[in-house]
Amino acid sequence: SLTQPSANEHNVVVSCGHTGATYEEGLQAISHGATLLTHLFNAMNPFHHRKPGLVGLLSSKSKLASMGYQRPYFSLIVDGIHVHESAVSMAYNSHPNGCVLVTDAMSAMGLGDGVHALGDMSVNIKGDRATLTGTDTLAGSVVSMDTCVRRFRKFTNCSIGEALLCATLHPANVLNRSVMRERATEAPIGVLEIGAKADLVVVTDELDVVATWVNGKIAYDGRKLL
Repeated sequence: SLTQPSANEHNVVVSCGHTGATYEEGLQAISHGATLLTHLFNAMNPFHHRKPGLVGLLSSKSKLASMGYQRPYFSLIVDGIHVHESAVSMAYNSHPNGCVLVTDAMSAMGLGDGVHALGDMSVNIKGDRATLTGTDTLAGSVVSMDTCVRRFRKFTNCSIGEALLCATLHPANVLNRSVMRERATEAPIGVLEIGAKADLVVVTDELDVVATWVNGKIAYDGRKLL
């Protein structure tokens, strides 16, 4: 099995998700090096006041501190389908510095309504909802990251800067890539500073994408489309 020292040595991020783990098992996972909860609320035991499950780790700052650990980061699919807006707000307000926005988007994102493929599975897309054909089971998301950021801000009433941190700095922190480290072979990401990787996104005050740069070169210029 992969222990905490060996995971750290190989820059492996250990995450808990798509699991029936209990709260106590979550504590044990953190003690063995887990630092992230994947797709919070989805495919895991729901929060209960007597059996809080992994969700309960978000509000366990004192408990974990007494054990010598920090609360885990948690990823949220904020497409308005996977997690109710009240649950998004509750999770964020419980642990704002741990929130990581993810899309869980499948390859059919942007292709519109209809039947699409996800590997060898058939997926039906209608609006922002993607389900396995013939079922109500969610098959992933078809919402882009900028849409997730806009909806996250609406659901939580956080500032523009706070919303952007959840899509930039926080995920970089999860990967231990936000600062230059000794013997590091890659530049920091998720930050705007000298020496960091020049992957940039310019957005409007409404958080609509204007332009993007990848490795210092412009990759998309929405101004040319106006």
